[in-house]
Amino acid sequence: MANSKTERVEPGCVQLDSAVIQRGSPIPFYFQLATYLEEKISSKQWAPGQILPSEEEFCRKLGVSRTVVRQAMASLESKNLLVKHDGKRSTVAFPKFEVGLMQSLCGFHEDAVASGQRPAAKVLGLAVKGAHAEVAEALGLPEGEPVIVLNRLRYLDGETEGVEVTYLPEALCPGLVDEDFSQHSLYELLERKCHLEMASGYRTIEAITAEHSYAELLGVRTGSPLLLLKGVGFLADGRRFEYFVARHRGDRSKFRVRVVRETRAPSPGGGT
Repeated sequence: MANSKTERVEPGCVQLDSAVIQRGSPIPFYFQLATYLEEKISSKQWAPGQILPSEEEFCRKLGVSRTVVRQAMASLESKNLLVKHDGKRSTVAFPKFEVGLMQSLCGFHEDAVASGQRPAAKVLGLAVKGAHAEVAEALGLPEGEPVIVLNRLRYLDGETEGVEVTYLPEALCPGLVDEDFSQHSLYELLERKCHLEMASGYRTIEAITAEHSYAELLGVRTGSPLLLLKGVGFLADGRRFEYFVARHRGDRSKFRVRVVRETRAPSPGGGT
């Protein structure tokens, strides 16, 4: 009598095809397995956050050695397609939020949409407050000047990505405090309602660790790596209209920086 017992698959765990490895092929086993895994992830058959089988399960199901499995997994980890967790099984990685810091003057919402991701936001706070020293200096205002303070928790494809606090001079955009920023892009509202459009800006990046309060908001462990971004936006006439402080999850963010060589006058002595 045939054994009708089916293999138990844990909830959230991907299922393997048993015919992954072609034993008569000259292609190394690890490369065959890596190609199979990459195709499953790239085609979205396996979703971000899904759990992969253990090394033992790979070996038993596919009839390969642990070395083969480890080589294949390492290949995908190097491409940021898998995430290896200490003492736990690897999971399919979430796409990273990628933005160009020099060539892009778009906001989080626009950048995410352009890369094919689904952005969303939860408003944690929206109020008019007096500008404290750091904000006043960044925006070129006297301390205590009224500013709109917008605090948002950012999501990509349903997962937390960052926390961003934006400061705007109230005099430039009165009434903006009544808008619904969980549904609309800040820059789109600034252009449509206040006729303000960023012409230039600068940003700084710093590697930090997550304090307890931010770790809880972002769903990461206290001490996890974060990327701290600060930026100032300028209007075409040179006025400063935005200052933001954003904390992005280090495991879900990648920032692309384009550098340009400055043109300088040749030195009197020539040379390179």
